[in-house]
Amino acid sequence: MVGLHQMTEAAMESSTQTASARSAFGAGGGSGRDIVSWCATSAGRHVAFVSIDLIPGRPLRLWGAAVEVADGGAFIRLAILGPFDGWSISQLLAVALARFEAEQAHDLGESALAEIVRHLDRAAAMHREPQDGWAVPPVSFEPAPPGSPASPFPWSLARAGRFAIQMCPDVEARQRGVTPEQLLTVIELALTSWLPVTPWRRSCWEARREVRAALALEAQRARARWAARVADCDAEPDPG
Repeated sequence: MVGLHQMTEAAMESSTQTASARSAFGAGGGSGRDIVSWCATSAGRHVAFVSIDLIPGRPLRLWGAAVEVADGGAFIRLAILGPFDGWSISQLLAVALARFEAEQAHDLGESALAEIVRHLDRAAAMHREPQDGWAVPPVSFEPAPPGSPASPFPWSLARAGRFAIQMCPDVEARQRGVTPEQLLTVIELALTSWLPVTPWRRSCWEARREVRAALALEAQRARARWAARVADCDAEPDPG
């Protein structure tokens, strides 16, 4: 069985690494010391923050986040050694904001999406990276490769240098990829971890407040989608 430690080692050259859900999140996936914090989304997908290969004295004590996807796991490596070492909070906020803007463009009638975008806009404006002087590399967005599941959004892959995050292509989190709620969870947990050590505590706290508000709204949207899906299934006639 591939353990959580092996999964993160394999992710050294990429931000996402597929593994079985049992390997990444099951009982044998990693030691208790590996997992620093653990959350589940409204759709039941897990996010585990891990501290493998912890570098003493660095401002961010977490090395990355293992994220459960439809048929396995993905690893989002966080930048510690430098701006090209992984994903920064600024970059992750840019990815989240772009995804919700894409959803908003697809469904102009949903007021919660406009609120989420406003919260993330404010978070991005407030946030300052703890590593002073970093020039954060830009994030680019790419359409799904040929043969991928159909998506209502113009892109499904976010890239920053040699790192990439494959986003779930549908709003109901039934396909492979990181969901928006999972991405917001990663950002919120990272900001919470930074609070005790960052020199920019107030801006970090303010950014986390906005991200938490966006996360609460997205969780509410996800629960509503799930309830509607269950109701539709219950309304289908019994084939028997």
